[in-house]
Amino acid sequence: MKKRYNYKLVIKYIGTRYHGWQRQPNHITVQQVLEDKLRELFREKITLIASGRTDAGVHALGQVANFKTFSYRKPEEIKKYLNATLPRDIGILSAQEVPLSFNARFSAKGKTYFYRIYTKPDPFLYGFGWYISKKFSIKKIEEALDLIKKQKNLKSLSKKGDYLREEVDVRELFLRYDGEIIEIHITASHFLRHMVRKIVAHAVRVGTGSLTINQLKDILDAADPSRGIYIAPPEGLFLKEVYY
Repeated sequence: MKKRYNYKLVIKYIGTRYHGWQRQPNHITVQQVLEDKLRELFREKITLIASGRTDAGVHALGQVANFKTFSYRKPEEIKKYLNATLPRDIGILSAQEVPLSFNARFSAKGKTYFYRIYTKPDPFLYGFGWYISKKFSIKKIEEALDLIKKQKNLKSLSKKGDYLREEVDVRELFLRYDGEIIEIHITASHFLRHMVRKIVAHAVRVGTGSLTINQLKDILDAADPSRGIYIAPPEGLFLKEVYY
């Protein structure tokens, strides 16, 4: 039997011009661009398995994907080839051979995302954050995040239909604020679709006073995605790291 090889890639990309990670007909995606380059290198069809999908416009500092092939290449050769031929908004941080049992999605133990909000006009942050001009209370945003962190079932802050693993272990959820930029960091066992963007949007609504903490509690307790109607724009979201 012909030997198979399994390679793990750590990938960094700007999501602005891509219709998300997952290959789709009639849209350019990160997966499609990478698979096309890998097919050129290995001269066979390559299918990437990612740690998870990122939506259109979302960025990644440490997306992880793996692929299996019958052709051997040195990991450094794979990294070098991809970085020489990929568009400049996608980069390979590392490539390594891993056991055949490794699966970028199912072997993952957790992930960290962060969401960036900027509170003063800055064209250099356009496309890399959510601009908020309303007055807000950092204390109230933190109060909302504390409430969300204690909630195990985050169905209300997900996309309808994404209920395979409703119980989410939120390990860290906090914000950093330097007077101009707010960064909301979240580490969890896994993420439901739209979960981070909905967490951010609802916390910000509490911070600006358009949603009370009691109303947020009612939304969370309902465990109904139709109740969590607010969602932050994708350009502020970054997949920071995946843990194995």
